[in-house]
Amino acid sequence: MSADSNTVNKSFWPVKTALKEKIVVLYDALFSGDQPWLDNGHYWDDFFLLKVNAKYLLEELERTYFDKPAVLKPQLNTMFDQCLTFINATHRIRQLNAYYTICTLIHTISRVNQRTGFGNPALDFLCGSEGADNKFETLIESVNHTFLIDESFSGSILLKNAAFDVILTCCTTMLNINENMLMDYMMANVNLFDSITQLLIRCPASHGYDVCLLLALLLQYHKYDTSNTYIIRFSVFDDEVALTSLAQVIGSSLNEYNKAYDIERTANESSSWWSSLTTFVGSAIQSGAGNRRMKKVDDCLLLAFYEAVHLNRNFISALTHTATNSWTTKGSSLSSTDALPPLIPVLSSASMLAVQDQTDFSNMDDFSGSNNLLSVFLEYCSIIQQFSKNEDMCNTTKLCYLILLCITEDEFANATMHDENVTFTVYLHKAPMRHRKRSSEKNLPSRPLAVALLDLMMEFIWSHMMRNFPFDLYTKCIGIIQRILSFQKRTRTRLSYSWRPLWNALICLLKFLQNCESQLTKHRDLFQLASRIINIFNLFITFGDTFLRTPEAYDEVFYETVRCYHVFDNLYAFAFRYANNDNEFKESALKLMVNLTNIRLITNHFNTKIETFSNTQNNPLTENQVLDLIRNNYDTLALKLHDDLDQYDNYSEKTSEASFFANITRNTIGQYRRQYSLDTNSSVQLSNILLNEVPTIS
Repeated sequence: MSADSNTVNKSFWPVKTALKEKIVVLYDALFSGDQPWLDNGHYWDDFFLLKVNAKYLLEELERTYFDKPAVLKPQLNTMFDQCLTFINATHRIRQLNAYYTICTLIHTISRVNQRTGFGNPALDFLCGSEGADNKFETLIESVNHTFLIDESFSGSILLKNAAFDVILTCCTTMLNINENMLMDYMMANVNLFDSITQLLIRCPASHGYDVCLLLALLLQYHKYDTSNTYIIRFSVFDDEVALTSLAQVIGSSLNEYNKAYDIERTANESSSWWSSLTTFVGSAIQSGAGNRRMKKVDDCLLLAFYEAVHLNRNFISALTHTATNSWTTKGSSLSSTDALPPLIPVLSSASMLAVQDQTDFSNMDDFSGSNNLLSVFLEYCSIIQQFSKNEDMCNTTKLCYLILLCITEDEFANATMHDENVTFTVYLHKAPMRHRKRSSEKNLPSRPLAVALLDLMMEFIWSHMMRNFPFDLYTKCIGIIQRILSFQKRTRTRLSYSWRPLWNALICLLKFLQNCESQLTKHRDLFQLASRIINIFNLFITFGDTFLRTPEAYDEVFYETVRCYHVFDNLYAFAFRYANNDNEFKESALKLMVNLTNIRLITNHFNTKIETFSNTQNNPLTENQVLDLIRNNYDTLALKLHDDLDQYDNYSEKTSEASFFANITRNTIGQYRRQYSLDTNSSVQLSNILLNEVPTIS
């Protein structure tokens, strides 16, 4: 047979077409405008029994929305109505698929309406303008009912996961949460608050992360208006068990992150610092296989933590008493070769990666140590602040410091942190620096938490004097120190602490501000920051005898002031130059000069005595000799009494940090939306699991 005849015969073979899933065939029929349910009374029963192909549904919905909107709108309205019917079905597979279909519909409509938002036109396209209020009320009530399903029921975890996906998708349809009209339906249904707090009590292992994310988002909606009922409910919420569970969810995540970081750091001690960091980040990217969420939304746990300490005073007890350090991690032996659980954002070369909580809560009552949420949080802060040169990590550090500001303004929290009968071992990680070796000491003594917090702030001061000066973080750092000292002065609490390193750090910071005047005064009021530092010294000088533990400590603050007199003299000259010229910093420079009055009196008084005495000596004076001179010449020293040194402006989010939290919320929503687009096969995977676990119910 010739080659030509072979060619001819091949043309008679039938052309093979790719086989389609049955659900894809049904999708195509819907998008073409067919109404097969009119001829088949069991159409929707069969439709929701089939596994959702979320990826195909999302892509086809987007394409049809632009190509044939008139055809798509009535089909979507019908599909949405049927979903509302089947999310209350007794057949769990149909119920699950209905949830994921709703999730995909809402997500798609929000994506194609990014510019105009999820307003009335988008709502009309999804479910019709008439009856939308009733339909979303039905949806939220169905979600509430699903959240309260008994955990012993087969497939309950998967159904609750699907319900969370729906409600979180509703909350994230707009990057600006205040423009999301679906949030109005959340505000109108306060039962949602009751159901998610019950989930915290009943199953924090499976849904604690989702509860934190949802709660954080709900509290951001018009948060400075009285219309946010969740802020009101959460601020007076006093269920101790639920608040303790919230603290455990947050604390266990931070604890697992700390352990993973420490394991990687220890395993790479012989390698360079950068190699150690990149190894940790590499493990972060690979972790999370088999978990509900591979990537954690940026800072959502910290945002929930912040709202808890900011709004709810009852949370402080859980903050200081919840143990966390013995909780284990799913799927990880915490060895250097296993996938690590970076539960809070980790620095990478391109962006911040955040991975879902993998903590196993099954052994909550089996604690092997004595750490609480606050002690674990302080260690976490010591890790995060090392990388604050990165913008995203700087925001995370700022959020951590705002949490600490709220904590140090609370009297009960301060009392607990200073209680010498309530001690913890807190390991604080230090940034690698040329002038010091990395500390490897692990056998640290148990100390009051106030000691660890002061050490944390001192470490930040030492390690962040750099050209790209984090002025805002330094302001909050000094504010935290001031609040601790104010508590000690008011309550006459004598903390067992070595203050001299802290004084030296503050003096070095003052010197740095002067040396970098030309770069730093362009955008920031350095005199305001310097005044706060000087007032800390004034607090020690004026009232140190009421809270310093020993008379020797009081002598030492005068010694350090005199020893570094040139720093204070130069600071006064620095302020004098600006105070005598017309500029935007004139007023704050004048205030700094006034605040330096006592320090200048001290340095002039004692330097005169020291100079007179040293002239009679052949050798330089020793430290003990100078201290003796100071002790013997207090009676001739006249100081000006500064008022209100222990007073500070209470933290107010609305006046100072509203834009910051709007940005944090926007980033959280954006991360969730990106995460959803990457996990469009989750409904298929979950349907497979449920299909294997739950018998078919007719």
